[in-house]
Amino acid sequence: MHPVLRSAYEIKARLITGLRIAFALVCMFANELRATLARMVAYSAGLGGFALIALEILGPRHGGLKAANADWLEVIRPLPAFALTIPEFESAPRYSIWRHVSGVGRKDVMSFAEASGATATVEIFRGDVEEEDITSSISELRLSTPRSPNSIDTKFGAVRVENAIENGRNCLHVSRKFQELRLEISGTFCNAGLELVDHGMVACTIDRLSLVSAGSEPRLTALFARAELRRTFCGQRSVFLAATPKRTDWIDAQRDPKLRRASAN
Repeated sequence: MHPVLRSAYEIKARLITGLRIAFALVCMFANELRATLARMVAYSAGLGGFALIALEILGPRHGGLKAANADWLEVIRPLPAFALTIPEFESAPRYSIWRHVSGVGRKDVMSFAEASGATATVEIFRGDVEEEDITSSISELRLSTPRSPNSIDTKFGAVRVENAIENGRNCLHVSRKFQELRLEISGTFCNAGLELVDHGMVACTIDRLSLVSAGSEPRLTALFARAELRRTFCGQRSVFLAATPKRTDWIDAQRDPKLRRASAN
């Protein structure tokens, strides 16, 4: 074969071999790129899922807020920190949590209502609690405050009360402050009409207030633990002997005038 032709065949063979190698490299690169993109999509989907889960968990406490006024924001899906039952009300309470826009205040509010018009609201306000050694300040959690004519005795000590007429209804406002904890327990109890609100019933209601979760506030846990030791279960020292009795002279008495006359005598 002529040397020129032989040289041409050799060049053609080398060119074909080079093209085959280049095509193989391009295919390998395409496969690696496709695999890398698939992994990136999978990682992005995983991160997005974790982000949604985190928002769902943390949203009720931090992100799920609804503006009500200039100072307070309502948590959309609240996680209750307290529990309260009032046998005089058939329906369960509405539990709401409000956070101050400054971040240093929180209100847990439990609202009760009956079709007859009687209502009850109990509110626990907490400010910013400083981190302290709980054992060094137990003595400051005083529950045995002096009782006055304008107070009722509860497991939290003497609670200040004040009667008021609001929208043609007789109401009783209650308040108990713990300055060392920056905590206040307050409430408003209203009859459907002008019947007096029974102080004993209100005291029993305050005694039923219990702590579900204190979070990072051990002094709050200590306060409720000490208060529970003072609880009389509305006159019965042992909860196993008798449960807190249902009072009929706050709401039900207005339905039966005989009860009001009997209580007045």
